[in-house]
Amino acid sequence: MRDEHKVGTTDEPHPFPTRNHRSVELQVRFLFLSQAIRVLMAAAMVASFGWSAVGQIGTAGTDDLDQCRLDETMSELRLKACTRVIEDSQRIADVRAEAFLNRGTAKEELGDIAGAIADYTEGLKLNPNYRQLYLRRGLAYEQDGKRDQAVTDFSQAIRLDPKDAEALIFRGLTYASQGDFGRALMDYDAAIAENPDDDMALVMRGEVREEIGQRESAIADYRRALELNPQNVEAKEGLERLRGARSE
Repeated sequence: MRDEHKVGTTDEPHPFPTRNHRSVELQVRFLFLSQAIRVLMAAAMVASFGWSAVGQIGTAGTDDLDQCRLDETMSELRLKACTRVIEDSQRIADVRAEAFLNRGTAKEELGDIAGAIADYTEGLKLNPNYRQLYLRRGLAYEQDGKRDQAVTDFSQAIRLDPKDAEALIFRGLTYASQGDFGRALMDYDAAIAENPDDDMALVMRGEVREEIGQRESAIADYRRALELNPQNVEAKEGLERLRGARSE
């Protein structure tokens, strides 16, 4: 058997509530976030595992694993490469779990959400503690309108890492999309406690606070977000809304 590094157990990529009558905007924002996370997740994998693992696998199949991992590979090619890795019985379970993750993201890009969910589920059978698989499957469930299942997956990611600000933000967004602003606010509070300088998390919390009538607190969140990122459009719009409401 090839000498393969275990992968899929140390993942650490980076990274939205909105008012309940803006559900369409929420979904657009969620899809945008999903794509951003995929890019950041790939970068984190390279940082965590490096390409040295590829070199230690041996020449046979190296190109397949390389293409399966490489975010810049075309979706169709990545899907095929990951399939070959998955079907290689000599691969260790964690490598195949990673391949299911990457094939799932390729399927998402190609519009096959159900297929992506199936791949994430198979990956979790091989590595039940792979936090990123829960995050990706939660995102896919959200895109498929299965919000209760999305919450379950984000919650499992949080159980695996209670300080996972990313999973807290995802779960908070899903709660907000369901109109459960109390739970959304608690998740955003926890996420911001872990990462106080996340301007988008501050905007999300500001929008929830705005929704439940905590206007001064919402203004404070929007202002802080703009201090961190003067180009944050959502923060600017939030301040304009609340200033306009004040003058009415």
